[in-house]
Amino acid sequence: MKKILVYLSNEPKPSLFDLIVAYDSDVDVVLPYGDISKDDITDMVYGCIFTRRPKKLINTAILIGGNDSDLADKMMKKAKKTFFGDFKVSIMADPNGNSTTSAATVVKIKDKLEDLKGMKAVVLAGTGPVGERVSVLLHRERVNVTLTSRKQEKAEKVCGKIKEKYDRNVSPKQVSNDAECLEAVKGADIVVATGKAGIQLISKEVWSQCPSIKVLADVNAYPPAGVEGVEAADDGREVDGKYLFGAVAIGDIKTKGMRDVIRKMYEEKGAYMDLEKIYDITWESLAVKKERYEKGDKIM
Repeated sequence: MKKILVYLSNEPKPSLFDLIVAYDSDVDVVLPYGDISKDDITDMVYGCIFTRRPKKLINTAILIGGNDSDLADKMMKKAKKTFFGDFKVSIMADPNGNSTTSAATVVKIKDKLEDLKGMKAVVLAGTGPVGERVSVLLHRERVNVTLTSRKQEKAEKVCGKIKEKYDRNVSPKQVSNDAECLEAVKGADIVVATGKAGIQLISKEVWSQCPSIKVLADVNAYPPAGVEGVEAADDGREVDGKYLFGAVAIGDIKTKGMRDVIRKMYEEKGAYMDLEKIYDITWESLAVKKERYEKGDKIM
């Protein structure tokens, strides 16, 4: 029986990136739908769960995408509530790649530093979907996380949202200039830039004054870098005692992790691939990749 992935996007045109990754994940058929709202979910789910016998539903899965991350999460939760008994399929939400990118970022940091417990992290421009999720995953690793925004009120609002949505405690801080940035990152072990493409968030002059910083990571692939001095291809390059990670290196494990999450949706019927499950699988993906590299596969 063919493996079918139903791709539901809350934006008009489904992501080509997601569709290609799905096919690269050994899916036989991808059925993309755009402009899907929360109100459409029940009927779409019924179309998935009533077309095959319950035992065969392991071959059907749903991927929710789009540019509205909060809506995608709500769509996923509504889909789960629509399932009943044996009538369920596996489901994953990864709008704009936010969950897989966040998972890959923290996986890279954890792989380099190993035990993160008790460390301090600053997530610069963290009020977007990636910053929110990176903060959540770092807190899960028992890191003390500070999330910044140009305005204190916005940082506080997102930290409140994180507490309500994930039950994670993250501290808000305003960073609108170099002086405030230096104050925020002094004493930090980890700094992650999650702002919009093409905006520098921290200068080398600032971060070079902070000997405590062990890792600088930047999810932005477009120049100028969010972290001055980080190149997109940096994969743990050491500069002044700090390890640098760029968007291309993060994106590599993000794509592999996404493929592995999609594959695993067909191993267990009704698998619910939320942020933390995606993170766990991405961690496993990196371990497998490193093992292959050590055995002679030089494509890392």
